[in-house]
Amino acid sequence: MSLKIFHTADLHIGMKFNSYPDSIRDCLIEARFDVLNKMVQMANDQQCNLFVIAGDLFNSINILKRDIDRVIKSLDEFNGECVLIMPGNHDYDNGMIDLWSRFKKNITGKILYINEEKPLLLKQYGLDVIAYPAPCHSKHSDVNNIGWIKDNEKFDPELYHIGIAHGALEGISPDMENNYYFMSKKELEDIPVDVWLLGHTHVSYPENDIVNGWKIFNPGTPEPDGLDCSHEGHAWVITIDKDKSVKAQKVTTGIYRFYDEQFQINDDEELYKIKANILKDNPDKKVARITLKGRVSREAFNCRQELYNELYGKTAHTFIDDSELGIKVTKEIIDREFTSGSFPHRFLNELADDDEALQIAYELIQEVRQC
Repeated sequence: MSLKIFHTADLHIGMKFNSYPDSIRDCLIEARFDVLNKMVQMANDQQCNLFVIAGDLFNSINILKRDIDRVIKSLDEFNGECVLIMPGNHDYDNGMIDLWSRFKKNITGKILYINEEKPLLLKQYGLDVIAYPAPCHSKHSDVNNIGWIKDNEKFDPELYHIGIAHGALEGISPDMENNYYFMSKKELEDIPVDVWLLGHTHVSYPENDIVNGWKIFNPGTPEPDGLDCSHEGHAWVITIDKDKSVKAQKVTTGIYRFYDEQFQINDDEELYKIKANILKDNPDKKVARITLKGRVSREAFNCRQELYNELYGKTAHTFIDDSELGIKVTKEIIDREFTSGSFPHRFLNELADDDEALQIAYELIQEVRQC
């Protein structure tokens, strides 16, 4: 019998999104609960045996009781044999955390909280699986927590061996000061588990959507969490066959998308193309920061607020910075604004073949006129 795993991490339930206005902040907070429900349903549709959260289910150790209970209720909907939850560096467990005391008190028998460095045999759940957890007991650590697994001498070939760890992965996670349980790929590869299920890094690894024969997996956050997170949100569905061959498919999980885009505008058409691009594919689930630079006609510049209002109304939230967007100077503008034969009129006409110089000169003249 093969083993099928739904692998996620870094949901960060309880993230506050304080830098966003109330109208979208509440939606982004709620989306993290919604994506958990979505993933449980995806795992059920895929008929997964295991649902694994490899750390940072919660954003901190200070979580409202009602939110803990909502999470447990969602996990109870998993139809497979077992749910494994391990603390990460944001929701670490040092043995004195009320979050996990309440969590453990209220979970059902199908949900297992794994916070100890010891093999966990899942025979009682009908699975020929041993899990090897490497939980976090503090927010920071200059050493990873997989050392005890290296020393394990018994890897029964008749069982599936699943390593679960939370920390920075070499070449994938930025950890310049070695504060986040850094792990090298080599030390993970050298431990004879069948797969590693990691958490911490908010981008997925490996990059391909379908992989075979792979050992190390990191799902990334399942729900995008800010303007520096441009992906759709992902998880892994991993199948280990009886002969220990591994195949995995990356699945898209996210509800909201974040866009942080800069556009160089050279004409009116390019300005309106931006609107079309932002408004395609579920704009009501898009959070965008748009920076506009360049020059457009006076007509487009004067009407730009109408375009912005359409974006504001149809997207979840949009912020637009057009401080570097201006009016494109043309001969018609020069003739309309300056007396024929005057120095500004003659000077600007002499620069008509050099768009950049003309633009700079026009703006300088306008500044002088306003003084």
